Amino acid sequence: MAQNDKINQLHKIISALEQFKKRKNSLFSLDKLANYLNLSIRDMEEVLELVFRFQALFSSMYEGYILVKKWKKEKIYLMLKPRTEVKNIGVVEPKEIEINTDEAELLNDMVYYFQHVKIGKGFNIKLNGAEFSQKVKQFNRSHPYFFEHRGNGLIYPSKLAVEAGKLIQSYKRSKKTISKLEIEDFLIQIV
Repeated sequence: MAQNDKINQLHKIISALEQFKKRKNSLFSLDKLANYLNLSIRDMEEVLELVFRFQALFSSMYEGYILVKKWKKEKIYLMLKPRTEVKNIGVVEPKEIEINTDEAELLNDMVYYFQHVKIGKGFNIKLNGAEFSQKVKQFNRSHPYFFEHRGNGLIYPSKLAVEAGKLIQSYKRSKKTISKLEIEDFLIQIV
């Protein structure tokens, strides 16, 4: 079975278990679920073992905390944060990003260039052109959430990148030092 099929099956299992929210006193037929997902009895037992392990993990160990994603030094990590520190618990993945001062400067330059020089046109990173294009290409590799791909071979700054770039510009104009930016569910720390 392909890896994507397994992930799709996990999504279907979670969606099926979400029905307990509406029907707390109902019985959940494992036979129907196994037939629906084409799982053998052995596979279904392994799935149940995972479900019960997750139940124990989330109900005891993570009580009072929420699991969040954090991007640091071009890698993605998971970390626990106290629920009181997470603004919107309903968000599936609050995002915390760390960028260095050079990357913040590049983000500022990129957004300025996009808005005032290219005026909405994307960046062509496939050409081995100017030094700036190479920096944008590398920045795209290390921080892909700052970019959108619209299928025309160009990349564009994402809404997050544009908002971050505008904030960085305003801090630079007022000559204030900047250590973090809060944009929607994102926390961008400049280290």
